[in-house]
Amino acid sequence: MPDQYSDRRSEPRQARDDTGVLLFLSDNQIINCRILDSSATGARVAMEALSHIPSEIWLIDLNSQMVKRGSAAWSMANRMGLKFNFIQKLAPGDARPAKVPQEVYDAWLRVTNGPAQATPEAPKPEEPGDDVLYFD
Repeated sequence: MPDQYSDRRSEPRQARDDTGVLLFLSDNQIINCRILDSSATGARVAMEALSHIPSEIWLIDLNSQMVKRGSAAWSMANRMGLKFNFIQKLAPGDARPAKVPQEVYDAWLRVTNGPAQATPEAPKPEEPGDDVLYFD
């Protein structure tokens, strides 16, 4: 393979297929995305086509409960490479970390349904027992 096509990433990437949200604070826009792969310093995401890409992008990683601030390293129609300059783990029920903007924390709460709000479970269908008779 010619050198021009070699992988020039500074960190090894791990393949993923996780749920995320892109947050653009400049216009208060939230866009659902799939995290396709990630490293300590970046990620590749798939999303709907975007009309513009702001200079600052927040990725809310729903599977790892992290918020990551960065910028677009590259973009195409429905995919984008992100380069991170800040990462913060968030935990349900904990206070907002000082370096996470209130708007980002509020968006994280919205997309995770709040810190300690358990969603009531739907009633489970009853399992067939001895009182059920099946006919062939």
